[in-house]
This record gives sequence, structure tokens and C-alpha cells, in this order.
Amino acid sequence: MTQRYNITVVGLGYVGMSLAVLLARQHRVTALDIDEGRVALVNANQPTVADALMTEYMTNEKLTLAATTSASKAYRDADLVIIATPTDYDPNKNYFDTSSVEAVVEQARNYNSTATIVIKSTIPVGFTERLRCKL
Repeated sequence: MTQRYNITVVGLGYVGMSLAVLLARQHRVTALDIDEGRVALVNANQPTVADALMTEYMTNEKLTLAATTSASKAYRDADLVIIATPTDYDPNKNYFDTSSVEAVVEQARNYNSTATIVIKSTIPVGFTERLRCKL
């Protein structure tokens, strides 16, 4: 039997939602989002984005997926934290706003210092190394 992991996916946009659904087929997934409406949709077995396959999986598959707005609940037992938060690009400044990713990394580490953190958000080259050195 395959080991089941406790995975927290942060951000319920298209990337986070699709990862949460895919991973919840084999693992226990907690989705964390600041938007109560998105959390309510997931807890009602409905995706936060329009996608026929995601809808089919959420309706017909046995998923271990729950959503919350509570950081402490989401991170407490996580083996793995996947960050899928927005990093809007400003072409005038040639800059990605990585503040949400940085905030999530710090928050996750405060609640659970042993979880592995994976960044799926779009980030500039060198960002992960700089963040690792900073933290």
C-alpha cells in the first residue's frame, strides 16, 4: 500500500485547485485560501474554476480534500506545503510581486517547521535561493 501524505495546497486558483484535486485522489489534502467563497465551494465538492474534468473528479471520485481559511489548521499536520498563490507581473517595472509567496513560506514555517515547501507560483530566476538564504 502506498503511503498517504498530508498535503496543504495554498491558493485555490486554477493551479492550486487542479493540484489539490489530483493529489486528493491518493493523499489527504487540505486547501488553504483567504477567500471564504472558494473554501465553501471546495467543501461542497465543487471546483473554484470552470473545468469539466475537475468537476467530474469532485463529483464522482473518492477524494480526501477539505478546504479552510485557518492557517493553523492547514499547516499543523502537513508533510508537504504547495504554494500556488498569485505573483502578478508588472511589465512596466519588469517585476513579479512575490509578496504572497514570501508571506506563505513564513507563515507555513511558523506553524510547521518540518514540512517540505514547494513553490508552484511563477517566480523570477534566483528567487528560491534568495528566499532560502533570507530565511
